[in-house]
Amino acid sequence: ALHVGIVGLGTGTLAAYAVPGERVRFYEIDPDVVALSMGSEPVSTYLRDTAADVSVVLGDARMRLERESPQAFDVLVVDAFSSDAIPVHLLTVEALRVYVRHLRDENAILALHISNRYLDLDPIVRGGAEVLGLEVIRVNDSPEDDAHYSPSDWILLAAHDAAFEGVIATAEELESPSREPPWPRWTDEYTNLLDALK
Repeated sequence: ALHVGIVGLGTGTLAAYAVPGERVRFYEIDPDVVALSMGSEPVSTYLRDTAADVSVVLGDARMRLERESPQAFDVLVVDAFSSDAIPVHLLTVEALRVYVRHLRDENAILALHISNRYLDLDPIVRGGAEVLGLEVIRVNDSPEDDAHYSPSDWILLAAHDAAFEGVIATAEELESPSREPPWPRWTDEYTNLLDALK
């Protein structure tokens, strides 16, 4: 049974993948989003219908995680970068360090959803991973023959390659880096949006 952390509630779709006995902990900054997914008559019912034990932490995810004791997540998902205005403070080296502190062990995975129409976040994540000595793979689930399918780009980070064995076994294809190194290194003191423009 997995213990999963998810930064960004959205409609709570990821809760639908959980099975009985698993725990899913969402971090969401917008109380209106939480209200749409909870209560007696939610607009989105994924949280109500999931078989998992679900909790929602309201507030800025990074600030909440910085203050919490280690959560020992098997997987920590950061899904907050698909809008036109990304929360940069969730992408810095310091933010990645906070996420890693909450992973259960060396086999746990940090998964960042980097799909974005205007920004290429692949090099940014790779730069932070390089600083922290983390292994990286990128997966994409968009079929080339389906014009109506929205692509979904993910970068997975872990302490060791062995953590990716299950992903590699089921992935149709691993994506290459979007560009060659050196990778940008965004920190709380320095970011440059030009590093990420497509």
